[in-house]
Amino acid sequence: MASVTLSRITKVYHEHPVLDDISLEVAEGEFMILVGPSGCGKSTLLRMVAGLEEITDGEIRIGGQVVNHLPPRDREIAMVVQDYALYPHMTVAENMSFGLRLRRLPKDEIARRVDEAAGILQIQSLLGRTPRQLSGGQRQRVAIGRAIVRKPKVFLFDEPLSNLDAKLREEMRVEIAKLHQSLGATILYVTHDQVEAMTLGSRLAVMNGGLIQQAGAPAEVFSRPANHFVAGFIGSPTMNFIPGAAAGGGFQSPDLSFKLDGRNSVSGPVVLGVRPEGISVDKAAGEGWSEPVPAVIEVVELLGYKRNLYLKAGDQRLLAVADASFGGKPGDTVSMRFQLDGIHLFDKETKKRL
Repeated sequence: MASVTLSRITKVYHEHPVLDDISLEVAEGEFMILVGPSGCGKSTLLRMVAGLEEITDGEIRIGGQVVNHLPPRDREIAMVVQDYALYPHMTVAENMSFGLRLRRLPKDEIARRVDEAAGILQIQSLLGRTPRQLSGGQRQRVAIGRAIVRKPKVFLFDEPLSNLDAKLREEMRVEIAKLHQSLGATILYVTHDQVEAMTLGSRLAVMNGGLIQQAGAPAEVFSRPANHFVAGFIGSPTMNFIPGAAAGGGFQSPDLSFKLDGRNSVSGPVVLGVRPEGISVDKAAGEGWSEPVPAVIEVVELLGYKRNLYLKAGDQRLLAVADASFGGKPGDTVSMRFQLDGIHLFDKETKKRL
């Protein structure tokens, strides 16, 4: 395994900057997630590490070696993409061994590597089948197996679960996590799905507009987002935002007002952020919660163990989460409280967290 170092990477297409001064250090054995919306530059960055895209400026190192001008085959990387890219006329074993056969490795070494990878992925019984005889999840396992047999220094995953249904995505997330634990592999993984990012990564690099907005452990990015974009992108359901002003230890907007935590000394125009889990409609007055704010229930969604409550306070719409036992219904007026230590304040102009 090897580290990956990106130093001031820039990519320009026809005078249009796609990546702007990207620097990132991926430690040996780390599972790094590049996460962000479509068009943010994450897949382009991964392809540059793979050698499939030229960089305009900057430096890429794999295991300390500068690889800017090395072809993909010499970078000792393996890439798994979302469309599997399996040869339909070959068996699973032949697909997994194809790259090794091109490199003219001894037959016994090829067989040993294929058997080892099949055992890790639990696809020994599939080695004689062709891709058309496999489910989507099985095909993705074969694609991952083809990468494992190469014994690369770095694994690159480009949205590998996008073509799977929800149940298979959940199963494959577990398989990829187990794979990382068993191999201790260095992994760069691209996704737009923040649930994948939060559950898989050792660290996240949240991207938008060709920039890394924040890099850190999932818990850190979730609880201490660097700016408005990160706060809104990471977390499901998404964070609520309320424009207003902070002054005198309190928050006020045209539709609601309440006192903030006494430690908060921010004043001026702000955007207040609070996650749906940080809003309660059935919490009695107590330490750590704001005074009640009246709100009307517009919609109730039952999601098994919880209910999503779409609330309206004046013209401000908010999403809260309640227990499945909550009995409120649309049209009811409720007392809404905010968990004070879960409140984030963002500068209205710069969008940075204060």
